[in-house]
Amino acid sequence: MNQGLACKRSYLAVIGCIMKDYSLLDDLQRPLTREDFNTEPFYELLFVAISNLYIQGCQLIDEFAVDSYLSGHTKQYDIFKINDGLEYLKSAREIASLENYDYFYHRLKKYTLLRYYEQKGYDTSRIVNFMLTDPSEIEKEQQKFEDLTEERIIDQVETDLVLSPKMNFCSDSITTDVQAGQGLNELIEEYQQVPDIGIPLSSVALNTVSRGARLKKLYMRSSNQGGGKSRLAAADACCFSIPWYWDTRKNEWHYTGISEPTLYITTEMEVAEIQTLFLAYVSGVDERHILYGTYAPGEIQRIQQASIYIRSSPLYLCHIPDFSIEDITNIIKKYKREKGVNYICFDYIHSSLKLMSEIGNASHSRGLREDQMLLFFSDKLKSLCNQLDVFIFTASQLNGEYDNATVKDQRLLRGSKALADKLDMGCIVLEPSRAEKEKIKPILAKMVGIPEPNRATWIYKCRRGHLVRVILWQYVDLGTCRTQDLFVTDFEFKLIDVDFTVIENVEKVVQENSIPMHEVPDDEPETKDDYDW
Repeated sequence: MNQGLACKRSYLAVIGCIMKDYSLLDDLQRPLTREDFNTEPFYELLFVAISNLYIQGCQLIDEFAVDSYLSGHTKQYDIFKINDGLEYLKSAREIASLENYDYFYHRLKKYTLLRYYEQKGYDTSRIVNFMLTDPSEIEKEQQKFEDLTEERIIDQVETDLVLSPKMNFCSDSITTDVQAGQGLNELIEEYQQVPDIGIPLSSVALNTVSRGARLKKLYMRSSNQGGGKSRLAAADACCFSIPWYWDTRKNEWHYTGISEPTLYITTEMEVAEIQTLFLAYVSGVDERHILYGTYAPGEIQRIQQASIYIRSSPLYLCHIPDFSIEDITNIIKKYKREKGVNYICFDYIHSSLKLMSEIGNASHSRGLREDQMLLFFSDKLKSLCNQLDVFIFTASQLNGEYDNATVKDQRLLRGSKALADKLDMGCIVLEPSRAEKEKIKPILAKMVGIPEPNRATWIYKCRRGHLVRVILWQYVDLGTCRTQDLFVTDFEFKLIDVDFTVIENVEKVVQENSIPMHEVPDDEPETKDDYDW
């Protein structure tokens, strides 16, 4: 295995450049994270300190500003002083050349990528071997490394590990063999430091049930045609990626602090149709006003500002009307590799001509039923979640029995209830029937100032969840894609007292791509620093 996968010269150059030009920290095309500097605590804390100073609005970030910032953190300051941090930052700032930033940036990211694969158990000496002793061989390997790109490294690993360079229907499983107690202490500590909570969904009630959008998880929302699946998915995608939205109650823009690279895959609606949903959600302006171009006072300004926020966010759209599993796999892998996407909204699981051909060829059968194909598809989506460490929120249609069903669960899924087998969370969203409205009348009579619910979200599955087989009663404004959570009952329509989970900034969850914004002293362990040390 390779050792010493780091370049101190790149550390010096990149740190010096961001001190000269703070906007490099906002460069979405060339993102930086603390993992790029985590080979030694000294380099990592320098990056964290500079990043936090920038977030807090510091106008001049030099070695003295960093020294002052770190002086309030005993452990970090000791590391800073031992490594002669003042002199190091002075040198970095003086010798840094912005013209050479791109070179050192990519050199830094290549080492980060190699370390990542080493941690996953891949022997990176197969790509470039830094353990050689012969000078001429060392020179060849160094040149080999210089010629590499991040994309070429990823492609090499995927080829070696057969991570679906093409569809492999025969064997696509991931196995892990350990002694039952292996890593338990680390796991306990990890959950103490980073609870198993994801970034927020657009519904706080759904956050309570699911603990947010969590990596490696597959969620599915099912509804009838025109039931609002796409609108709710658009709202979630905005929540993941756009840190600003118009608060209609306070009449002001609200900052969430969450801006995670997100991909919205649409198989039916055109790109422009999804874009107007994004605009409506972020601005709080009814989509009909956007489509007709007729605005109430102040709305056009909100639309224009929302457009700016959307354009500057890491939110991506892909329209693919006829698709195969391989198509969806390649799209997700592409955006994961090129844009750092970890959160995907896929609208939605259904059969297509290309899908039927693909699965038919793979199984050597032309007579597969729709339920078999859709089950196979859901299985592949779950595999992708695990393989790529991503979160996927997908959707599906219901069968024709939902109108008469008294209980809305997996039995109503189009393509068989087996679709739910691979899900980490599954729900059905429908307009309440007349009978259901009658059953909740006593609850509504005791509540003041809430609208009558127009959507009932039936949670039929939530793996490792505390609230299962419950109904979230909501008011969904289809014009703005906004959801107001009202109350929760069980499937017998009995009220459940639930405190809705509001995930604010999710500092422990989004560390890899976002830098939290609150500073607190080290001597208060129950609170958090700007950026978890």
